[in-house]
Amino acid sequence: MDYSENELISAIKKRNLNAYGFLIKEYAKPVYYLTYNILNIGNSKEDIEECVSDVLLEVWLKINEFNSERSNFKTWILTLTKYKALTYKRKLKKNYVENIDDYQVEEPDNVEKQIIDRETQKKLLEIINSFNKTDKELFIRRYFYNEKIGDIMQSLGLSRSAVDNRLLRGRKIIKEVLSFD
Repeated sequence: MDYSENELISAIKKRNLNAYGFLIKEYAKPVYYLTYNILNIGNSKEDIEECVSDVLLEVWLKINEFNSERSNFKTWILTLTKYKALTYKRKLKKNYVENIDDYQVEEPDNVEKQIIDRETQKKLLEIINSFNKTDKELFIRRYFYNEKIGDIMQSLGLSRSAVDNRLLRGRKIIKEVLSFD
């Protein structure tokens, strides 16, 4: 679905996940280019992509701070991008300086643990993706976007007990599936 700028802002305020997808589709490129221009020297592509993801999430989380009377939406997003990228630049430079003397080869146990953690994350996402549409959206909004239950209740039209029960059932399913491994 395509959104006008005002429709997009409104849909994001209502926490419409399709609007988040449209936000990424429309604004990821300019955000990436600005981030690249700030972080390109001495930083990896992954650092740049992580910063871009953080900017788009920040737009989602801080949409109520946007004031159309002070700037247009794209300018606001690019301003957030500039400050986020500069923060990343300082943080990455600091981490590089602190870790240069601490360089160590990873222990085999750590590598194995990381692989197991990635496998668990994959399974977790598979489980959540198997939920019905409402439960999937509920889980993502609550546990990935850390939204308040009251906000989720309103936008999904569910009672507090329905939300709590759905979250409880989902957590039980996840626990059962992951405990068999």
